[in-house]
This record gives sequence, structure tokens and C-alpha cells, in this order.
Amino acid sequence: MGTSPTRLAILVSHPIQHFAPWHAEAARRQALELKVFFYSDWGLSGLVDPGFGQSLTWDVPLLEGYEHEFLPMAQKLDVINDPRLDNPTVAEHLTAFAPDVVKVFGYSHKTTRRAADWAMRNRKPLLLYSDSNLKAQPTWKGWLKRPVVGRFYRKVDGALYVGDNNRDYHRFYGMPEDRLFEGCLPVDRKRLQASVPDVAAARRKVREQYGIPDEAFVLLFCGKYIERKRPLDVLRAAAEVGPEVWALMVGEGEMRPQMEAFTTSAATKNATLTGFVNQKAVPEYYAAADTLVVSSSYDPHPLIVTEAAIFGLPIIASDQVGCIGKHDTARPDVNTLVYPCGNVPALAEAVRKLEGDRELRERLSAGSREIGATQDTVAAAAQLENAVLRLAALGKR
Repeated sequence: MGTSPTRLAILVSHPIQHFAPWHAEAARRQALELKVFFYSDWGLSGLVDPGFGQSLTWDVPLLEGYEHEFLPMAQKLDVINDPRLDNPTVAEHLTAFAPDVVKVFGYSHKTTRRAADWAMRNRKPLLLYSDSNLKAQPTWKGWLKRPVVGRFYRKVDGALYVGDNNRDYHRFYGMPEDRLFEGCLPVDRKRLQASVPDVAAARRKVREQYGIPDEAFVLLFCGKYIERKRPLDVLRAAAEVGPEVWALMVGEGEMRPQMEAFTTSAATKNATLTGFVNQKAVPEYYAAADTLVVSSSYDPHPLIVTEAAIFGLPIIASDQVGCIGKHDTARPDVNTLVYPCGNVPALAEAVRKLEGDRELRERLSAGSREIGATQDTVAAAAQLENAVLRLAALGKR
């Protein structure tokens, strides 16, 4: 007789476009029997993301290939991450499924804490997955959170870490080395590559659409137009370098008026604000770009770095970006140039350096492709399987 699969309950706030393929891939692993419990249906019904400032519905399959259930909410909410989000019957649903291991994303939701309590009462190991890191936390907020986070970590039995800074975060809160399991923030690499069968054609298409010269060195910003992402730094750096570069700003958000005011000034002609671009179309913008710029003052582990790496883009990143590390997705001098956050002249200098040195671009591009190949859903499913089986064998702390 064969061994029964290990039952894994995954709890997450809502169907997330980057995680759906991962869940489907993990569900194919014979050693696992998993079920995903969602706190809400945000993303399926066009609810409001305050960062983008508009109603969104993702255009990639979010529920295919794995067993799932939507937990009843205490009250219907229309905004993602509303602090009132609560699913009071989560314990009943976990009891009905009877998992061997419970996996949660982060620790901020009340339902997550209810699930952690259930795991404690029922002596089931709790596996934590997050992108948190100490470097990217505002100091005062970090100090306020420490007692709360510390209390939660006393209920955690293992952590799936996603890079150097995240691993250090788990260590900081007392997670033993033998309960730290290598993971990643997964990207559906096969889908991304298949969505751009002709990279050169996609590059021409996007550049023609926005009137970007063929010879321009394109800096891609991809994210919300919000203060912590510092999109104005990218626009200012492009203006400082000159017309040989172009800032392609993919996103939307509350800073649009400030960005438009800057781009309409007499000195600035080399920038485009695209507005919101849905998930299926984003790979064409990677194809159109020459480098990805992540200018954030706080960005724990941006998946755009992994996606851009899959397309071989060199990365220019602020030193406050949480995925910078020797074993992470933004590796200094391997695929990334790092500059001090908020220092626009230093950002402009990094752009000049990359634009003017073909050999450097090719080396960093090769580094990105090599790193991107290790961050896809197949690798992530194998890592999850390994973590769950090892934690099930270790049991509670």
C-alpha cells in the first residue's frame, strides 16, 4: 500500500494572480492533497484596489486546477485588505478538511490568527509564508509591530522564506534553522514567455504605440503611482540623463497628477504614463524595455523583478528594495545595479552606466535570465512540497 498524501490547508486573503498557477502546480504533486481557503473573492468581481485607485478584475485564470473554498465573511467588504475582514467560521472549515499542515500568508488578518489558534489547539504544524523583511520596514512602525509579530511567531512551526532578507526576518523572530525552508515568490514563467512569442515584434508594437524612438534606452517602471514607489524619481532621472533614454511608466495611482505635471513641463519629453495595464499585456512592456527600475522606499519583495528577469532585463534598484541579496532575485553586480533610495543623481548615473556599457548590459541580462529560471511555479511547487513534508515530520515546536 502507498503512503497517504499529506493534507495541506492554504489560507490566503483572496485569489492572487501570481499564486494561482503555483497552487495548481502544487496540487499536481502526488505527495500533497491541498485545499485553498480564501477570505474573500476580491479580484474576481472587480473590487477596488486603493493603490491603483480603480476597480480591477484580473484577466488570468485564478481558480483553475486546485480545490478551493471561499470562507463566509462576517461582513461584505469592497476594498482589499480592509482591517475589518474576518471569517469567524474558519476553524469549522479547517476541522472539516482535517489538514496535517496549515499554511498561512503573513499574519495581519484576523482570520489568519484564528487559523493559527486552531493549529495550536489541534497540534497541527503552522507554516508561515511572507515577504516581510527588517530592512524595508519604517523604524517606528517596526518597533510598534514587534510585540504583535513576536506573539504570532510563537505559534509558528516553520517558515518558507523567499530570499536573504526574508530569511533574516524569520531568524529575527526566533525561527530555528531546521524549520526554515527555501522558497520563492513564484512566477508562471512558461505563460509569460508564451505570451510574447515574438519579442522583437512586441518591442516594436509597444514603442510605436507610445511614440518611443527605436533607438531610445527604455527605463521601465511597473507598479502603482504611489509615494512609496517613488515614480517621480524615475521621471527626474530620465530628464537628467537626456533624450537618449525614455521612462515608460506602467501603472496607475494617486500620484498621477504630480507625474503629469512633471512630464508636461518644457524640459521633459521623454516619458510615457500608460495607465493601468492588465496582467496578460504586461510581458509586452518587458519586451519593449531595456532595464527595469525599482525606485521604492519600501517594497518587500516585488515580483516585477522576477518577471523582468525572465525577459533578461537588467535591474536598477533602490537600496530599500527587499529582494536585494546574494541569493535573492536582485543580486548586486550579477543582474542588478543598486543606488541609494531617493538619490536621483545616483539613479541617473546608474542609468548612464548601463546605457553606455553594452558589455555590462549583456552580463547583467544573462544574470537575470539565470535567476528567473529558478523562480517559476514548478520550482516553487517542489519547494512547497519539501517544506510541508519536512514540517509534518518535525511536528509542532
